[in-house]
Amino acid sequence: MINLIKNEIYKILHKKGTFIVLIITALFITLVSYLIGHEQVNYVSTERYYDVDSGDITQNKINKEINEIYKNYNNKSWQYYVMDDVHTFISNYYYAKDGNYLDESMENTYKDVKEALASDNWKYFVNMSTNTLNEELKAYEESLKNSNSDKEKIEIEKQIYRVSVAIEMNEYRLKENVKYGDDYINNAIDDITNSTEAIKTYETTTNKETKAQLEESVKSYYKSRYILENKEDINNEQDLRYIMTNFYSEYMFLILVFGVMIAGSIVSEEYNKGTIKSLLITPYKRSTILLSKFITVIIFTILFIIISYLMQIIIGGLFLGFGSLSNNVVEYSLATKSLEVMSLSKYVLLYSIANLPQIILLVTLAFAVSTIVGNTALAIVLTFAGVIGSSIINMFALAYNIKILNYFVTTNWDFNYYLFGGTSPYGTSLTHAIIVCIIYFLIMVITSFIVFNKKNIKNI
Repeated sequence: MINLIKNEIYKILHKKGTFIVLIITALFITLVSYLIGHEQVNYVSTERYYDVDSGDITQNKINKEINEIYKNYNNKSWQYYVMDDVHTFISNYYYAKDGNYLDESMENTYKDVKEALASDNWKYFVNMSTNTLNEELKAYEESLKNSNSDKEKIEIEKQIYRVSVAIEMNEYRLKENVKYGDDYINNAIDDITNSTEAIKTYETTTNKETKAQLEESVKSYYKSRYILENKEDINNEQDLRYIMTNFYSEYMFLILVFGVMIAGSIVSEEYNKGTIKSLLITPYKRSTILLSKFITVIIFTILFIIISYLMQIIIGGLFLGFGSLSNNVVEYSLATKSLEVMSLSKYVLLYSIANLPQIILLVTLAFAVSTIVGNTALAIVLTFAGVIGSSIINMFALAYNIKILNYFVTTNWDFNYYLFGGTSPYGTSLTHAIIVCIIYFLIMVITSFIVFNKKNIKNI
């Protein structure tokens, strides 16, 4: 068996196609690393412009002043991120003024807003927001006391939680001196503020489908909490660690091309070249010969993944630096309801294990077609047709909740759903997915061995 595997490895290493795919992979990794390393945010003035020639005279005044303010700030300034509030304040001022119900309080607010913008007083807007939220909170708490409906109470409690978290985020801004902006701290604050309803819905609902839809929001919420507590940019999309944690999203196609290319040709080429006859007269059983080829396919597929990772580390490190490789990966476990902080190497291992079933099943399909039909092109085409078809099948399974599709391999081969306590959007369990994948794998392998053992090679 070992000698047969060595012989297969020798053949593959002497194919030009093997090295062509490796070179293409290296070039693609270089391109991805370069683009991520040179991705820049262009800070430009806002393109908002409000019509100043409408029929509403008051609205024309508002729009004219807002347009003048917008000229002074782009999305690099904190002022850009409070423009909606500014627009509200100015609108209230002009409508009150033209409606003859302008009071001293509104007049002062108008002046204070313009002064805060000009004097870099971003804390004014934080305090203004907190005052409004506190009033909103009191109103909801009063409504909760007077509510007699359990359903209504749940909805009010959601709003109370939303407002309380928003107040907490404002207090965090003031304590940590965080201006409004587009950096990772502000993004975390926004994510926490916008995810509160999803958190409460996830905690109170018993609907499995709803829970599955909200899982990513829940994970993102607690990861953002970690960012604020530790001031660590764990979502940085411009470092090497990010590419490593999203490796299969970037390079799955190349992995499949390499694995399918080898699997789809390793048997059929023997038929086409007529070398199968000399191979079968060796003192090895047919099943042993075919098994050695299949093992070689799996070895080379996994080896290609490892080599691709190493190339990414080396090439990516040259463009992005190696420092981020020492950073931890943070994930929220829905099973334990806690954050899991792990090394990059541990995450990569888990991530790879979760993606291997899909890769191995597709490679096995190419191997089976190559063995049964004896045509390399057909083996490769059918396999990639299966990849395309899987998207359609999965889409139907989700859109129309067709239960029979839960027994298709395509709705079960992605084990990323189950990482860190997650659930499948198709409503299937991890055990179900494992059993289905094993059954499909065995069907393809056993069929290949049966056909190969009974195949008549006299006319080949």
